[in-house]
Parts: sequence; structure tokens; C-alpha cells
Amino acid sequence: MDEEMNVGELLKETAEENQTRKILEILNQCKDLDEAKEKVKALLEK
Repeated sequence: MDEEMNVGELLKETAEENQTRKILEILNQCKDLDEAKEKVKALLEK
């Protein structure tokens, strides 16, 4: 049971890290805050 929880937590943590990386990449590619906000919002709508 503990192993399943650990795997689940690891998957959750990895997903969160990947999402953060994706957001940082978007921020680096945008020319202004408004563009960045729109692109991050689009991630939520997927």
C-alpha cells in the first residue's frame, strides 16, 4: 500500500514539475505579460 502511495505521489510531483516547466517556457517566449497570461489560461482550458 505504501508503495502505491509513493508512486502516486511521485507521479503527482512529476506532473506538477512538468507543468511549471511548461509555464516557464511560455513566459520566456512571450513579449509581454498579457500574452503570457493568455497562453497560460489556454493551458487550463485543455
